[in-house]
Amino acid sequence: MSLNKKILAVAVLGALASGNAFAADLSAPTGAVPAWFAKEIIASEAAPATLTTSASAATQLSWAVSYNFSDNEVRYVRLQCSDNIEFDAGTTVTTNNTGTAIGATNGLGTNVLTFSVTSDPSGASPVIETNRFTVIGNHDITSTDQNVDCSVALYDQPSQAQAGGTVGLIQNTYFSGAYLAFAPSYELFATPTTHIANVEATPSFSNFLPNGVNTTLDTAMVGFQGGTSASFAYRLRDPDGAGTQTATFGVDGVQVTLATLLAAGTQLVVEGDYSLVSSTGATPYNAAAVGRVNLAGLNPSALTAARATFNVGNTGFTAEGMDLTRRAGVLIPASEYRATLDVVAANPTVYRVTDIAGIKIGEIVRNGTELQAPLAQIPNDWFSRVVLTNTSSTPRPYSIRVLTEEGVTVSTGTLTGTVPANGTKVIENVREIFTGANRATIVVNVAGPTNSIQGLYQIVNPSQGSISNHVMVRPGTN
Repeated sequence: MSLNKKILAVAVLGALASGNAFAADLSAPTGAVPAWFAKEIIASEAAPATLTTSASAATQLSWAVSYNFSDNEVRYVRLQCSDNIEFDAGTTVTTNNTGTAIGATNGLGTNVLTFSVTSDPSGASPVIETNRFTVIGNHDITSTDQNVDCSVALYDQPSQAQAGGTVGLIQNTYFSGAYLAFAPSYELFATPTTHIANVEATPSFSNFLPNGVNTTLDTAMVGFQGGTSASFAYRLRDPDGAGTQTATFGVDGVQVTLATLLAAGTQLVVEGDYSLVSSTGATPYNAAAVGRVNLAGLNPSALTAARATFNVGNTGFTAEGMDLTRRAGVLIPASEYRATLDVVAANPTVYRVTDIAGIKIGEIVRNGTELQAPLAQIPNDWFSRVVLTNTSSTPRPYSIRVLTEEGVTVSTGTLTGTVPANGTKVIENVREIFTGANRATIVVNVAGPTNSIQGLYQIVNPSQGSISNHVMVRPGTN
């Protein structure tokens, strides 16, 4: 009995699609989906790491034969993978066709295997294209810096399979793709939040502006996004996005946990300005101040003006934020908050873990008013003024920054003051503010609500009676 080697294309597609149930299916119509292993696995050419890829079907390599054999027909398979893998001596090749005879496997201990395939001589169970080959065994890797990519093909003669290439290659039996991939196993994740210290509080900036999600009058939940997946998290990293694997495999072929990689001494350090939680007196960052900082149910094990340290160990968290509750009466500073994971390895001879640094989780800003004179010129015989008005019932402090051209330096004079309540502040001669160049940009920050603060830049030539007025601009509005 023999089979026609031409079958309907729809049957081919159906058979290949069924291969999606297999891990690292080189013949999958949408491409092979690799088994993801921990990038932290320590492996080198001098000291390879043995992966227990025989642990489950999820870590094995397979493909469809994609060729219909005649009775007793013999063909030869070449499986070649990238040079950072070696197939161990116990590696075997199996098939789901009981009538198929697979010959001795050549190349064990290398990255290239060859073997013969003989179809059932009785014709009762011949090899057909929907049959599959699966490579089972543990494999050594010498590096996790690159994926393990593999290709497979069916050849007419054993010498052709040994040589590879196109000579003797049977049409439509060549497939290639990723078998093993490596990815970091854990992560710090945050979608940064913004919290506003309210200028209209009494005194200014002593309360937050509530937003109903992550900010109350007295507390900023930095990094918290309403309990959604966008919130601050310390967790295992999903290696394949929408795929079925939720964590990387360890050397044992089982998905890792944080405890697989990280020891209980792992700490999370968040840098920023903590003066808003400080206590009064000689020890501002005492137990009371520590109690005003909380992350995932933890208070800091150490707290300074610029750093909070949390003993997170190897217990992760998701959908969290760092709660900062200001002490009543303290003025809330503007600040960014950035997190660093200081890791301690749970098994340093097997996994090389690394810190994760500088993840921005949020910031506090002040909602005052910024005004700019993009080009403040002071020609000879002219003088210039900045005029600030305040229509609120509270005096508003201001500060001035001077921005210069590249290579130009200036010496600044007095850059701070107060705009009186329901009043006007005239800074008579801007030349007295900065010297050393006759032009620059002036940036004025006023601790007052934008709807009650205005600014004007004016230049005057007294001898000629010339005058020019320009309303100072608000960034993002012109």
